[in-house]
Amino acid sequence: MKENLVQWTLLHNLEFLSSALCFPISAKKGQEISTEFGRIDFVVENAKKQQLIVELETVLDNSEKLRYCFTQILSYKNVRFAAATEYCLLYAADSPERSKLRVTDFANQNNILARTYSLNEVKSLYSTTVERLSLSFGLALPKPANYTISYLRWLNKILKPFRDLNKRELNENEIATYFTSAKSTNFRCYLRLALDFEMIALKEGKYELSEQGYEYISSFNPEIDFASELSTVNLTNEQRKILLRVITNGKWTAHKVNIYWFLRFLEVTNGEWIPRTKKFEEHRLELANGLFGVQYKSRTMYEYLNFAANWCVELGLAEKIVTGTDYDRVLLTPLGVEINNIFSLDLQLKRSRFNLGFKYLD
Repeated sequence: MKENLVQWTLLHNLEFLSSALCFPISAKKGQEISTEFGRIDFVVENAKKQQLIVELETVLDNSEKLRYCFTQILSYKNVRFAAATEYCLLYAADSPERSKLRVTDFANQNNILARTYSLNEVKSLYSTTVERLSLSFGLALPKPANYTISYLRWLNKILKPFRDLNKRELNENEIATYFTSAKSTNFRCYLRLALDFEMIALKEGKYELSEQGYEYISSFNPEIDFASELSTVNLTNEQRKILLRVITNGKWTAHKVNIYWFLRFLEVTNGEWIPRTKKFEEHRLELANGLFGVQYKSRTMYEYLNFAANWCVELGLAEKIVTGTDYDRVLLTPLGVEINNIFSLDLQLKRSRFNLGFKYLD
C-alpha cells in the first residue's frame, strides 16, 4: 500500500490516527505543506493548541529508507507553526525488528516521537472508508459513466433546430440538423445529454420539446445566431437556472448521477486534485475507482473527472484553480454546497420512503 493512500486513509479516520500517534487530535492543520526544509506530510493539533508535525512512512526495510526519513524529520525541526510543537516519525509496525531498534535509538537521541501503525489495519480501514464515503443513504445509485460530453453548453447544438423550425416536435433527421448523421456516435451522445436533462422526450418515434426545453431555447445566448460552432456558445444565467431545477428534481438520470458522484469525489478529496494528464498516479486512480465502484483506466478517469468538473463550473457549482502542476484544484462554491446537500436530502427521503414500515397499522 503506497504512502499517499495510507496518508489519505489516516487523515479520514482521525480517531484511529489519534490512537496510533498517542495524541488526541482535535483538528488537522495541514498536509503536504511545502517548506524550505522539505514537504511536511501533515500537521495535527490537540484541544490545547499543541501541534504534532508528522513524517509518515510505510515499511522501513532498508538503510536507505531509514536515512531518508531520519534526514526528513530532522529537517522538520526547523519548522514550527505553534509555540508548543513536537515532531513525530510514524511508520508501519510491519517493519523488520532491526529497523524498529534503529528508529527507537534515533528518536531517543534526537527528541523525536516514534509511533507505529498496522499496515493491515490501514488496508482494511481504507476499504471501509471508501465504502462509508460513497454511501448513497441506503439507495444504490448507478455508477458514474463517461459519455465524452465535455460541456453542458453542447445542448445548444441539438436543441437549436426546435427554434429554427419553430416546432415543438421533431423527427430524428430534423433534430440531427447540425450533425453529419443521425446514426453517428457524436449525435447519440448529444441526444443522451438532452434526454437526461429532460429537455426533450421520445414519444411515438419523435422527439418532443419539454416545458423546460422550451424555456431553454427561449433563453439562448444572442451569440448563437452568429456562432460558427454552436457548441462553443456559453450558457446564459437563465439556462443555468433551468438546468439546476432539472438536476434537483429528484429524477436520477445518468448525467445527473455523474454530477452527484463528482460532488462526492470533491468531498472525499477536498478537491485537491483533478488530473491534467491522461496518465496519472496509480494510487489516485485506485482511490477514484474505489469510490465510484468502477475499474476505469487512467485515460477514462481523466476524462470523466475533467468533464464533470467542466459541468460543475458551467453551472456555478465549483471553481477550478489551474495550478501549473500535474493536478488542478476544484473548490465547491456556496451554491455547490447547497446542491450537494439537496442531493443528500433527496436520497435520504427516498430511502425513508423505501424503508417505510406499516407495522403501526397492524
